Amino acid sequence: MKEVLKQLDSFWFGYGSPVTMGVFRILASSWIFLNFVFLLPYTADFFGERSYAPGWAAARYMPPVAEILPGVAIPRIDILNGVTDMRIIYAVHILTIILAALTLVGMWTRISSICLAILVISFHHRNAIILHGGDSVFRMCAIYMALAPSGAAISLDRWFAVKNGKASATPPLVSLWPQRLVALNLSLIYFTTIWAKWFGTLWRNGTATWFPARLNEFKRFPVPDFVNQFPVVYISTYGTLLVEFSLGVLVWFRPLRKWVLLGGLMLHGFIEYSMNVPLFAFAITSMYVAFYDGEEIVKWWEKLKRRIIKSDSKLVSPPSIAPGQS
Repeated sequence: MKEVLKQLDSFWFGYGSPVTMGVFRILASSWIFLNFVFLLPYTADFFGERSYAPGWAAARYMPPVAEILPGVAIPRIDILNGVTDMRIIYAVHILTIILAALTLVGMWTRISSICLAILVISFHHRNAIILHGGDSVFRMCAIYMALAPSGAAISLDRWFAVKNGKASATPPLVSLWPQRLVALNLSLIYFTTIWAKWFGTLWRNGTATWFPARLNEFKRFPVPDFVNQFPVVYISTYGTLLVEFSLGVLVWFRPLRKWVLLGGLMLHGFIEYSMNVPLFAFAITSMYVAFYDGEEIVKWWEKLKRRIIKSDSKLVSPPSIAPGQS
């Protein structure tokens, strides 16, 4: 038992390569950047006082002070609370985009990621009525990037540190707890999702995926008619449950990890193609990298580079000429 507990402690709280969280930072901040760029033309529509959900309505839906226990309340993080001047809201929106770009390239990563998390949370608290699941994932990713040593690898911070002789060529070992937290949260998302679905009616009887295809606001690119007809609906409904259960439980078993994550990519790839849920698939699949150690990612990258170099050498090498031929 002591050995098992020691291994668990090493897995959750040990030290390892920061490369995984560096890749996670690049992926997550990219989607946050694009999300706020896409929202910029509609800032007044979503976050202004004359928006679809004005500030007073949003404040009633989610008050500025949250009661976490009976008689115990704390203020929500919202630097836009009470702001009615659209010039300020636009300025903060543009600042969020700039901070996402700085976090993406790993410039002043610690302060950039912390400020980015605060602004993302503030916009979400500004108007929580309009949020969907992808927004919640963006918010979680921003918080995790702020908590983790996100700039310790694959960042401009590290590049400048190595160039100026302030850091060694090999990235330092960092605590793995933030990475494990991302993986754990991802599993909880899928596990609680399937838990809620299984105790409903439509998912258990196999008809659930028939309904979203009939909602015009979700339609995106065309799919064959038979995909949204029975008996394929039964396959897609129970197949979704199987993939989500696997991502919640079986993904932690290394022999199954690759196949489980591949199933998740296929599931969200189809959702991204067929349904209009902006950037949701990209947001949640960016967390998949947390199931791989940094050393594994480095080995994969080195292997990929060798293949590319080998392929390029074949393309540029002249054909062999037999002796006596001109």
